[in-house]
Amino acid sequence: MLLKKKSLVVKGALFIAASLFMVACGSDTATEETVIPPTEDSVSVEVETEEVTYSLPSPLQIASIFKKSGLKYKTGVTSDLKDPAKYTSNLTKAINLGVYSADLSYTVLNKQNQEAMTYMKLSRQLADNLGMGTVFDQGNLSKRFEKNLSNEDSLAYIIAELQMVTDMYLDENDQQQITSIVFSGAWIESMYIGSKVYVKGKDKELNSKLAEQMTILGSIINALKAEEKKDPAISGLIADLVVIKDIYDALPSVKNNPEGEEDTEKELTLTDDEVSQLTTKIEALRVKFING
Repeated sequence: MLLKKKSLVVKGALFIAASLFMVACGSDTATEETVIPPTEDSVSVEVETEEVTYSLPSPLQIASIFKKSGLKYKTGVTSDLKDPAKYTSNLTKAINLGVYSADLSYTVLNKQNQEAMTYMKLSRQLADNLGMGTVFDQGNLSKRFEKNLSNEDSLAYIIAELQMVTDMYLDENDQQQITSIVFSGAWIESMYIGSKVYVKGKDKELNSKLAEQMTILGSIINALKAEEKKDPAISGLIADLVVIKDIYDALPSVKNNPEGEEDTEKELTLTDDEVSQLTTKIEALRVKFING
């Protein structure tokens, strides 16, 4: 059925944060935030175009998936470019808002709360530059984040709430292209962090999660294509992401394990050389992103 109006459907953003408490934070203490998760258990964000629906992950969702698979904190792996004024186009602003969002989720889930506060402030500045800084004031999100800085459970919940109100704002203002661009930046940063940590520890479960997250790249590309007419600069971003997808699709481990095979319980594992090939391209694109 074709939809007459594009809409963004946010499902279970607060549920994600609630589900992270015992797994990611490991705290038995009571949180300062009152957490009442929705009954719906979906953790995806869906972008519905006039023709099809694309399911995109949130930065918090990717960070939690990697965290559960053994992703450890590595000093210096997050973006060290802390000058949002450097980004002048809406494309670079939105991409790096995604980068900062991924760094924010990664630092919060690894209890690096002072660093997380830095990325929260940087995200606010970029959002201001995109004309959407008011979302940080809804429900006193910025103030609550700073107040709960010592409580990882509450911070994860607040990030999820921020994601939800941001997506709703962009949907109501017909700026779904910003959502897709932000997710692109967040995905690249998340994959960069994951691959860098993998290279250090060679954790097999993390390897399979990297491969798993590669499978959503096609949906991100399609979501960007659906919004391409709103910003011509999106074409360049699509081309950059297609290069990475083509490399992944051509890897022997992927070609020998096509999607839709009968053995759905078997997780795809990439060789170290294949991870290296992906990491090289992802890192190059990340450098391009953060340098504007």
